[in-house]
Amino acid sequence: MIGKINRRNILLGGLGATLPLPAIAQGEYPSRPVRLVIGFPPGGGLDTIGRPTFQRLSQRLGQPIAIDNRAGNNGNIAMDHVTKSPADGYTLFFGNVGNYTTQALFPNLGFDTLRDFAYVGRVTLGPLAIAVPADSPARSLQELLDIARLRPGELNFGSGGSGGVPHFAFEILVRRTGVDIVHVPYRGSGPALQDLLGGRLQMMVDGYGLMRGAHEAGRIRVLAMTSRQRHPNLPDVPTVDEAGVAGYEFVSWTALAAPAATPPAILRRLEDAMRWTMENTDLPQTLLGFGTFPAFAPGAEVRETLVKDRETWTRIAREANIRAD
Repeated sequence: MIGKINRRNILLGGLGATLPLPAIAQGEYPSRPVRLVIGFPPGGGLDTIGRPTFQRLSQRLGQPIAIDNRAGNNGNIAMDHVTKSPADGYTLFFGNVGNYTTQALFPNLGFDTLRDFAYVGRVTLGPLAIAVPADSPARSLQELLDIARLRPGELNFGSGGSGGVPHFAFEILVRRTGVDIVHVPYRGSGPALQDLLGGRLQMMVDGYGLMRGAHEAGRIRVLAMTSRQRHPNLPDVPTVDEAGVAGYEFVSWTALAAPAATPPAILRRLEDAMRWTMENTDLPQTLLGFGTFPAFAPGAEVRETLVKDRETWTRIAREANIRAD
């Protein structure tokens, strides 16, 4: 989603954060472990958010949820696998807005995210962090942009893949500012972060959860956040708008999905369990620590949002000439 975070939809936990995690009453589903597919390698932003989220959801469901990282082709390999899996609730997909709007870049895939997925619920709304290595001469976003203007084409930006959420956020930024920074796509955000730490990249844009450890260890410097409001856990980090790019805002979302033919009763079980987990455990505080906002919404609302966002991302891809490698 590109736009303002609706704080009425952000669940901050509260008194329920200390409640125990009783399993849902026994029934036909789930009677065995569930497999959750993520389309990027371990250590990336989705993986960082997904593991604590679905560990808590598994306690509510009373069955283990195993993470299956199937990286490649901007998540399309994983999505294709899930849409072709049995629609029995035992193979699920966790993705972000970039995954679910993939038709903006790949119009001729063998699956369609509106036709072939049933949506369980939204998990988070999240700004991205713009970061540089700790030894970078740029102490602010404006200084980084000034360096880029003096050295056109010499600075590199790394992302987890062409056409992903960070790539879209970056392309909008460079077109708003007129700087020339070279995009270097990686097979996942984790490898990109390693090259940022190694000094082979000059900047990176991604979820703060991915960068949190390196930031707290002083190995990178977070220059700005892409939301309109500052993040409550990073009160000293300005927004891109505050840093001098007036009106800039980019907020992503994540959601849980299942194959389209999954029985409605299973979808309701999953949706109810996800809602309960977001409202009655410490998950909201955990997600805030990763720099993303817990923001549950039911599956029907996710689908409505996706219809609008897919149109928006298709337009942005065309205007910015974003192409998948």
